[in-house]
Amino acid sequence: MTDPCVLLLTRRGDREATGLALLLRRVGVPVRRLDADGLEHAEIFLGPGPEVAVNDAVFAPTVTWVRHFSLRAAPRTRPDGEQLLHQDSWTTLAEHLPLISGVTLGDDDPGQMWQRAQASALGVRIPDGLVTTDPVTAAARLPTSRRYVVKVLDRHYVEPEPGRFTWFLPHVVDAPLPLRSLGLPDGTPVMVQEYVEHDTEFRVYVVGTDVIAFEVAKDDPGDVWRHPERVRVRPSAAPPAVTAAVRRLARAWGLRYGAFDFLVDRGEPVFLEMNAHGDWSWFESRSGVDTVTRAAARTVRDLHWAAAGRSGPPATAVLTFLGAGPDD
Repeated sequence: MTDPCVLLLTRRGDREATGLALLLRRVGVPVRRLDADGLEHAEIFLGPGPEVAVNDAVFAPTVTWVRHFSLRAAPRTRPDGEQLLHQDSWTTLAEHLPLISGVTLGDDDPGQMWQRAQASALGVRIPDGLVTTDPVTAAARLPTSRRYVVKVLDRHYVEPEPGRFTWFLPHVVDAPLPLRSLGLPDGTPVMVQEYVEHDTEFRVYVVGTDVIAFEVAKDDPGDVWRHPERVRVRPSAAPPAVTAAVRRLARAWGLRYGAFDFLVDRGEPVFLEMNAHGDWSWFESRSGVDTVTRAAARTVRDLHWAAAGRSGPPATAVLTFLGAGPDD
């Protein structure tokens, strides 16, 4: 019988995946990993049944977690055409792997525009905003604000060469918008939204059934992107209204994991965005906790044993190791 196993699709520098795999193995959950920047010598066989062979290890994926698995990270060792074929083929294979898994996490990462539309439809407040290729002119269409956030529609970085990132971070600017200082290519669609004055900011993680929040404080709106050493982070129970909004969105979007950014404006939660691959180690290290890591391990462990049709190791010992009580 093929052994059930958790599969992580990521890249070598993923500290969260490394910590997660370590905890899972300690509690008896087997883990295999495919790194997008380590595929040059990988041998893989898929099928005919729901099993995978990677470098002679044969297993049936129970939980597949897709994180930073991008073939932009693959070393470029072939002529251009062959390299593109290599990348496209691995991308297609990676998109299929979650389909044969019992459970998947992170394979659906909806963009900002979809998130904003869905959140608004669900009654969760979002900042006024619009998408434009002309931020300066667009600001006049948001007359309620004199301060704006300008950000790219996709991730805040590109990877022109494997392992080398070029960042296009959000800008907080006052009207009139200084287009030349934004550092964005002319004609690129961007999101321009009102800057919401707020009392508190939260990073909130949904991990299985857990909601884990960190309060974020900074002296300047841009510090979280440009001077992270100045940002103050502490574990904090999110206000009930924020927790309710997070759970509403996670339930509607079918999320088992997501990193949500919320503001609180005079008691009202304001949704900014959700990152389906959001890292957590920076928030944990700044606040001296490992609550998200352990919650992730508990969640994947439970999903793994359920998909494998087994009860797993003795519950009390495992739960104690993962920082949960026996009634968790």
